[in-house]
Order: sequence, then C-alpha cells, then structure tokens
Amino acid sequence: MGLLSKSRKASGDVIYNNEVKPQLVAKDGNIHIVMINSFSKLVNQNFGVESKYTEQIGSVINDLQQDGYEIVDIKFDSLKGQGITGTAEGFHTLIMYK
Repeated sequence: MGLLSKSRKASGDVIYNNEVKPQLVAKDGNIHIVMINSFSKLVNQNFGVESKYTEQIGSVINDLQQDGYEIVDIKFDSLKGQGITGTAEGFHTLIMYK
C-alpha cells in the first residue's frame, strides 16, 4: 500500500470520526441515512478504479461496520466540472444504515 493510499484511508477515518460519527443515529432497528460529499482525484481521465473515492468512502464504510452499524444500501451520483479548477467530479454518496 502506497503512501498516498494510506493518506486517503486516514482522511476517510478523520471524516468518519469528526463529521459522520456525530451525525449517526443510535441503533434502534430503523434505517437512517448519512450523505457524504467528495471529489475525484485530480487526474481522472482514464478507465480504471477511482482510487481516491474508493479508499476514502471505503474507510468510512469500514468504520461504520466496525462500530456495529449494518449497511443497508449505498446510493451514488456524480457531477462533472466541480472543484476549484472545474475539472474534478463531485460525488454524492448516500449511505443507508441500521
């Protein structure tokens, strides 16, 4: 695992602990949601895995499960032409959990 990959996973952990975790509803058997906004990596012009998104969101999902939440569904959409340079893709990830 490369340095950049470790950094991205660590940033996912930080987002989980500082932003996601305080928004989580106590486990009550009901389905709840959390929406996460993110961006693609700077150079995202080729066919392949979007490693930045995969590593950051993957880290959040892992942390949710490690805290005992069940992932019910994940919904996703993207917007082109986002970010300061207008060249990134913006991602919205809706995580449904119990």
